[in-house]
Amino acid sequence: MDKFFKMFVFLIASLFAFNSMADDMSDLQDAMKDLQDRIDDLEDSAEASGTAGWWTKTAVGGYGELHYNNNNGSGSIDFHRYVLFINHQFNDSVSMASEFELEHSIAGEGKVGEVELEQAYLDHNWGEYGLPNTNMKYGLFLIPCGITNEIHEPPTFYGVERNVVEKEICSNTRWEGGFQATHVIPDMDLTIIAGVHSSLTSTQGDIRAGRDKVGSATMNKEAYSGAVRYTGAYPGLELGFSWDYEPDMNEGQSGPQVTGKMYAVHANYMPSRGFGTRAFYGQWDLDCPPVLTDANQCAENGRNHQWGWYAEGSYRWDVTETQSLGVMFRRQEWDDKAGTKNATTTKNNITMSTFGVNWWLTDQAVLKADWERKKTFGSTAVQGFNMGMGYNF
Repeated sequence: MDKFFKMFVFLIASLFAFNSMADDMSDLQDAMKDLQDRIDDLEDSAEASGTAGWWTKTAVGGYGELHYNNNNGSGSIDFHRYVLFINHQFNDSVSMASEFELEHSIAGEGKVGEVELEQAYLDHNWGEYGLPNTNMKYGLFLIPCGITNEIHEPPTFYGVERNVVEKEICSNTRWEGGFQATHVIPDMDLTIIAGVHSSLTSTQGDIRAGRDKVGSATMNKEAYSGAVRYTGAYPGLELGFSWDYEPDMNEGQSGPQVTGKMYAVHANYMPSRGFGTRAFYGQWDLDCPPVLTDANQCAENGRNHQWGWYAEGSYRWDVTETQSLGVMFRRQEWDDKAGTKNATTTKNNITMSTFGVNWWLTDQAVLKADWERKKTFGSTAVQGFNMGMGYNF
């Protein structure tokens, strides 16, 4: 009987202990749930205030390209560009985009390379002001000229080097500081771009040499540029018109004022596979001072009129599930001294033919090779071949 009583007491005590422990576990679970709710509330509050989680709205990208060039037996190799993009989305309406570039592998005093800031702008969607499909850029941005000034990652074009004509007419790669508006009309497949920004600086009429790159650049008079792009003619085909007006390319330099106007048209059809084509024509007309005015050589060198065009055909096909090959032929012709000249100045008409092969290891990594023949008026033709690699992400 005594043994039975002891067992009964033990069972009753265990039952009370179990009930007490269960109550403690329930209290602990309630406390943990309350703590998790508090943590969730703090995270929501922090994200709403913008004090945390910025990395979830920041993207990093970039591209790079290595070139080997051999013209008439003289070879050189150059890691031409190493570029990083950093973009950040502040909210649904405002974002930031930037592009940081190292050219020619090494920079510094006495070195061949340069470190450049090509883009750094705020992008502002004006939908909140009742203007849907309208964006403004404020800061440092690329000029909307032709095809490759804005989109020039190595996997997006044929040939080791970018085409020369857009390099001369559009001054690829050209960026300026100011503001730019872009408006899209979806029903008409139309994009309209217009900007006010810093100008070229070249009283002698050398367009590409007139890029100040917004490095403590003089800006007494603003310049204007824009583009109209139409994509409704055929799926994947873009037709474009670009313009640029430079009221005074003198910009504080000694000598007379030089006004410049640029007009360009292009067609771009580059599907991911199959036949593709690109074509471009552009020209500059400069209001140069009379020959030998204030020792100015703009008109004397024929810079008052400059033009160039190219046409390119290509075909691309799959070789594996992830790799593809493409071949292209490009014909270019340009003259950056096509205007009025003195009796001793000759034409500067140049023609170039290029045949190239691209091997895409993936759509964002490519190996390239091409052969080219370049002929300057009055000179012997120069032949060469180029090889390279490039990527973007």
